[in-house]
Amino acid sequence: MKFPPAVFILLAACSASAPAPKPRPPLSVAAERATLADYAPQLTVLGTVTPLQSVAVRARVDGQITAVLFHEGDTVRAGQPLFRLDDRAVRATIAQNRASMAGAAAARAQATADLKRSEALVANGFVSKATIDLKQAAADTARANMSGAGAAITAGETALSYLTVRAPVSGRTGEINFKVGATVRNADALPLVTVNQLNPILVRFAVPPEQIQQLRGAMGGGGVSVTARIHDTASAIAHGRLIFLDNSVGTATGNLAAKAVFTNAGDALWPGALVDLDVPLGSPIRRIAVPEAAIQTGPDSTFVWTVNEGGAKAGGGGSGPSGGQNGGGAMGVAVLTPVVVAGREDGKVYIASGVAPGMLVVTDALAKLRPGDKVRIKGKADGRGGDHKADPDHKANPDHKGGPAA
Repeated sequence: MKFPPAVFILLAACSASAPAPKPRPPLSVAAERATLADYAPQLTVLGTVTPLQSVAVRARVDGQITAVLFHEGDTVRAGQPLFRLDDRAVRATIAQNRASMAGAAAARAQATADLKRSEALVANGFVSKATIDLKQAAADTARANMSGAGAAITAGETALSYLTVRAPVSGRTGEINFKVGATVRNADALPLVTVNQLNPILVRFAVPPEQIQQLRGAMGGGGVSVTARIHDTASAIAHGRLIFLDNSVGTATGNLAAKAVFTNAGDALWPGALVDLDVPLGSPIRRIAVPEAAIQTGPDSTFVWTVNEGGAKAGGGGSGPSGGQNGGGAMGVAVLTPVVVAGREDGKVYIASGVAPGMLVVTDALAKLRPGDKVRIKGKADGRGGDHKADPDHKANPDHKGGPAA
């Protein structure tokens, strides 16, 4: 379908008369200058407190509990009696074995005496050699019976010792699972009680793949100190040292298992608790520091919004609402700047590359910014806010003599 020439002329005229889109007004933002600061690289990870030893105490023989010799939650020492089982049958067996021992000792004495008398008579021909052999066998049998009775006594005393259940390690007891009168068996799945050694104590943690080599290097250079903090706080509760790095990396996560040991004075660390660990990875180095609020994470990289201070005029806000409300701040242009983060500490992020000292870094209104947007810096010309720089297009009036206005 063809249109007459007049239609095209009319369309062209309408396009020419359409108003151009208005530029975005300057955004009012807060900014801080990037500074040089000493940064001590360190690994901050979440760790799990683990007892150095955790022993499930079980009875070695079957029996009925006749006494519980401690209270739940008590601190006990290694070898301290915890439970006593019914020992009457074992004590009776020991008494029988001791009686057998006495009988065997008497029989041995008799057999030895008979052997000596027969040996005295054999020289005169009153006793035959065969009789001597019989007497010798009787003496040897009596000696063997005596040894057997002694072994039975030792076995009974050992069984008796099993009827007193003792703490295998020093530590704190948990819940008592069997009370007086309960019958326990060696095959029971539930232990009598669990004893956890709390001092010293371990904290297990995982080293991320990107920091494994740094930590290995630090450990190879000497002892590595570790500070434990209450989770999500800055309160240090214990100081220890790194004692273990696993010999292989986890295939599922790429992490490396590690352990630190702490002297747990006052039981500040409790088994099962989660704590934050600070592990130094090297000596302090100079890095660029920016506020943590300035750091943004994009799909491809980490970045900050910097301000090109020479990219816009101080009066660029115009007389509209934005210009009227935000007047007086330094002007600039927002620039999306990729950065490489070296670490984080105390609300600051330390940059390895991407930002130079003195550059202005935007710290708020980040979601509203687009590359090339004009921005007006809030605050005074100091390290906390933007600089009030002189307008580059402003020129002094040559007729102005500096005197008071008329």
